[in-house]
Amino acid sequence: MKKRIPIFSVIAIATVLIINTIYSFLFIYHIKLNGKDNIVVNINENYKDEGVSVKYRGKKYGNYKTINTVNTHKPGKYKVLYSVSNKTIERHIEVKDIESPKLSIEESNKTIEYGNKYEMPKYTAIDNYDGDITDNVQVNGTVDINKLGKYEINYTVKDSSNNNTHIVNVINVVDTQKPEIKLDSSIKDYAILNKELDINNFKAIDNYDGDITSNVKVESNLDISKKGIYTVTYTVKDSSNNETTLTKTINVQEKNTKGIPVLMYHWFYDDTKGEKPGESNPHNYVSKTNLENQLKFLKENNYYFPTWNELGKYIDGKIDLPKNSVIVTDDDCVPSFFNVALPVFQEYEIPITSFCITSKNKWKNYTKEPYLDFESHTDSLHVRKCNKEENKKHWDGAVMCSSYETIYKDITKSVQLVGNNNAFAYPFGHYNNNTITALKKNNIKYAFTINNGKVKRNTDKYKLPRIRISKSTTLEEFKHKLK
Repeated sequence: MKKRIPIFSVIAIATVLIINTIYSFLFIYHIKLNGKDNIVVNINENYKDEGVSVKYRGKKYGNYKTINTVNTHKPGKYKVLYSVSNKTIERHIEVKDIESPKLSIEESNKTIEYGNKYEMPKYTAIDNYDGDITDNVQVNGTVDINKLGKYEINYTVKDSSNNNTHIVNVINVVDTQKPEIKLDSSIKDYAILNKELDINNFKAIDNYDGDITSNVKVESNLDISKKGIYTVTYTVKDSSNNETTLTKTINVQEKNTKGIPVLMYHWFYDDTKGEKPGESNPHNYVSKTNLENQLKFLKENNYYFPTWNELGKYIDGKIDLPKNSVIVTDDDCVPSFFNVALPVFQEYEIPITSFCITSKNKWKNYTKEPYLDFESHTDSLHVRKCNKEENKKHWDGAVMCSSYETIYKDITKSVQLVGNNNAFAYPFGHYNNNTITALKKNNIKYAFTINNGKVKRNTDKYKLPRIRISKSTTLEEFKHKLK
């Protein structure tokens, strides 16, 4: 049978509880920490104390004392004491270095080209407590620039509180350079009808794989037995998937047997805008309409435009040139050439050499124009100043009565300005032995007169003829001059 608690005992216990509750409410301060009892503060960071909550007789009570000796600039263990009346509680604060060093690398995770020089990037390590600890950084790993791949360079640094920072710098050595296809010099922009041509005479070299000639694919519609324009396409890919495509256009024609016409233009006017030729020497002017018709004819009939080097080899009998070959030149570099003619040459993609009087400045604005080559027409000797002989209409050009030294210095200056010494045009077509000697001293290879004719085998390279194109040259006359 369960034993009962006497009623007076129950009353006594209840009375004690009531008295204690009343006493606690009326006479005891209830104090409690706000936040955590134990706090870790990173060194040199601000510590903001959260204080305590105090209640007295059921209400908040703020008149308590705090003793805070925490020094966040010095590692250690600290206490914050809170007291009210005769009651005290405490919070434990530990100031320590818990922050890892900051490690930074210049140009991290870099991609470099195979074979290029690689320099380890600069790096710094700064710690919030120790300061600059760059000297403590340990670097492990290497990069082989002569081998493709991904390389990891490990950077590790530790501060005096044993906080650790680790960074992996990934370096990719790659090959993005395309292979180079080199055609043999026998594969030109032209071919002579029925003359054998080996289009497979080439090499393909890659910067990483080396000789990859065997990987080249050749596609061609070339038929050496028929006149026309053909294309040969060479394609090769290296082990890094870099691909090179080279397309060669080959003009197949009969062999030239009558000589190479070198056309000589001078000045121009835009008749489509109502312009008229100049009053002085109007025969030297060519209208824009006539020029366009002439260039259109050259383009539509697949004319080949030999280089100066090819012309020299043709003169020497070392190579053949196509029947439809022509070289186009202009004298003087006057503004109308640049404003009217040059855009037409560029539209039809026909190369032209302009012989410049280099003391004039207009031409200097066009040195980077496509399809345009500048050569010398003297610097300041394009003037008529020498005594004319009896029965002559004009005074001779300055080279005819200037000293060799004057001629040489003038040509030297002009050649240096244009940056080329391939060819030269005699002012007014006038020249003498001093002029030719000065040209040879400047390593100029070809010089043109104004004598009419085509350049043939064994022609004197310093007395080359040209074919004048003038205002009155009709399209039919133009065609006839080329035959």
